Amino acid sequence: MRDWGFAFLILFYSLSSFAEAQGTKPYPCQNAKVEDLRVQMGLSSAEIPTPLQKPKYVAPIGCERPFVYRGEVYAVDAPQAQDASTLRQFLQPVPEADSIIQSYQERRERSKISAYTGTLGIFAILVANTVIRRMHFDSKDSVVSALQIGGLALTVGGFAYSFALLKSNEYLLPKAVDAYNRAKPEDPIELRFQAGWSF
Repeated sequence: MRDWGFAFLILFYSLSSFAEAQGTKPYPCQNAKVEDLRVQMGLSSAEIPTPLQKPKYVAPIGCERPFVYRGEVYAVDAPQAQDASTLRQFLQPVPEADSIIQSYQERRERSKISAYTGTLGIFAILVANTVIRRMHFDSKDSVVSALQIGGLALTVGGFAYSFALLKSNEYLLPKAVDAYNRAKPEDPIELRFQAGWSF
């Protein structure tokens, strides 16, 4: 069973790498029609909102962070991760905007350090509680305490660092779009979401 999962994972990443290598233009997000929403939500035609009511915006799947370019709505991110890779394809002609998006992507990668520090911290706590307690030497209690405190500090510190980095990082997206729009006012891009905290 584990082999099938591993094979599926390799196939998924190879297909996504192949799609990126093709350099195709991203597809616009699909606009949800009222009839489609009725079918998806299992509503009868009597339950469809009337034209007098303002319908709630329903973001199509995979298009939670949309932007508009030449009348078409696109997703900022690739389907696999919130990395702004789709938006970057549109911003690349403007070097300043492209460098801001590159910085956004690099900082998102750096935020993954919490996974490593958290794992190392939990490992230190487990070692302190299981291995060191079974050993017989004089300063055992101080070693256990040091490992527990160090492990907890690594876990919490890594999480706090990543949280702060991701929170501040989201404000680079509107900055990159502004740089692009200043350079190309005749061909603007408009973000359709509020930049802020994002996983």
